Amino acid sequence: MDGRIVADGTLVGGEESAARLQDKLNQNQFPCIHRETDGAYSLCFCTNRSLLVTRDAFGLKPMFSGVRDGLVAVATDRKALWAIGIREARTFPPGGYLEARRDGALLEAAPPVLGPAQASPRGKVGPEELCRSLVESVLIQTVGVDKLAVGFSGGVDSTVLAKITKDTGTNVLLVTVGLGQTSEMRKAESTAREIGLPIVVRSFSKSDAEQCLDRMLWLIEEPSLMKISIAMAMHWTAQTAIDNGRSVILLGQGSDELFGGYRRFATILGESGERAAEEAISGSIRDAHLVNYQRDDQAVSSLRAELRLPFATRKMIDIAMRVPLEMKVRSSSDNIRKWILREAAIRLGVPSAIAMRPKKAIQHASGVEKAIREISRKHRLSPSAYLEARLQTIRDRWPDVANY
Repeated sequence: MDGRIVADGTLVGGEESAARLQDKLNQNQFPCIHRETDGAYSLCFCTNRSLLVTRDAFGLKPMFSGVRDGLVAVATDRKALWAIGIREARTFPPGGYLEARRDGALLEAAPPVLGPAQASPRGKVGPEELCRSLVESVLIQTVGVDKLAVGFSGGVDSTVLAKITKDTGTNVLLVTVGLGQTSEMRKAESTAREIGLPIVVRSFSKSDAEQCLDRMLWLIEEPSLMKISIAMAMHWTAQTAIDNGRSVILLGQGSDELFGGYRRFATILGESGERAAEEAISGSIRDAHLVNYQRDDQAVSSLRAELRLPFATRKMIDIAMRVPLEMKVRSSSDNIRKWILREAAIRLGVPSAIAMRPKKAIQHASGVEKAIREISRKHRLSPSAYLEARLQTIRDRWPDVANY
């Protein structure tokens, strides 16, 4: 098992999580684990006759699978599958189930599709209920942790997590990284002062970014400009946290999916209406493992850092699905969005000017994406062509790349 499960209001891992799941490690109950067990985990279990595989319902921990000449294999990264000749490794579906038997039989079950129809079985949610749920989620993620870091931008997501963590008595350090000294880094420092928390701001150079590129490509295994840019910022954040004695890092990932934070939701609302906007938000929650969670975990895995995501829990997703659209995004020209989260943040003591600050994506705020574009131009290639070429070079050198 890789990861942790929620048990008795806290996160547990290792032998304790295995003991908690012991009675479910059989062919009858194993397929139901993801429905009954919250947390961030991927889980494989071997019996005398079969291999059983599942993954948490939202895909917070990476898991890949592939087949070659009748061999079924699973791993937490693609590289392990490449090493045994499986070149087409696919992402194992969150909440999915696989049973590979010795006799060659292969059983797979897909998770249920999340959609707008699930939105309001118990009534609509307001800011007060969201406040209570946020505090509860942060407590579950931080119980038993003496000190931790918060990946900090100064925006509403990371600020509300930092404020709750401070108010619950945890020793918290804010961490901000970027190239040079950007305006967003200065805003993060100013916000840290306003909420009374220590912050470490670490600056990197374009040369640092270029030297880190191969490592990021090796870790996340995809030549995507957006993913590489975010992964590099995440990697630097985790390294800085560890350098300051913090191996557990809280992130605000998942908030934009849950509460309509992306600009495209406003565009879809204006062009195609409320139903289309609701479907787009539901789709972003469903696909967040492909866009965000998988990448982020891979970006920090080699550092032995542990990411914890208070927004990406079963209860928070249930809450978000009951939030009315007008409390997420209101019009095609809505530059604020995430209205209910901003109102909740103010009620939790975040200054209103900070709570209402518009979003700026980390790949832009950190300056990493701009640096990669400039590096690509230096080689007279588009960013996508440049990253694809570098990743292919890495794969061609296999297996002489284990030290990345």
